Amino acid sequence: MPALPIAAALAALIAAAEPPQAPPDPRDGGPDRIDVTQYPQDQQRKYQVFSVKCAKCHPLARSVNARFSPTEWKRYMKRMLRRPNSAINEEQAQLIYDFLKFHAVQQGYGS
Repeated sequence: MPALPIAAALAALIAAAEPPQAPPDPRDGGPDRIDVTQYPQDQQRKYQVFSVKCAKCHPLARSVNARFSPTEWKRYMKRMLRRPNSAINEEQAQLIYDFLKFHAVQQGYGS
């Protein structure tokens, strides 16, 4: 049997097995960090947890550029905590939420 048809069939099989990719998230193209130098020290420490944990699964820009209120961040963090591969525990989720809530208020997205 010729190698080309087998290789083509194998390539088609592999392509069919790959999950469809989601369209790019427009928030991914924005800034990928927050200047926290003027934030209180405890918020700067929480930012470090946020920047490490959230960048594990998606570009940090996605979280940095999301315009969520504190209530929306709370709901979002609960979803991230439930994701099996997030590697975020309850304590880390609370630290991340505290930072995101603080930052949202600083940016005028809620109180």
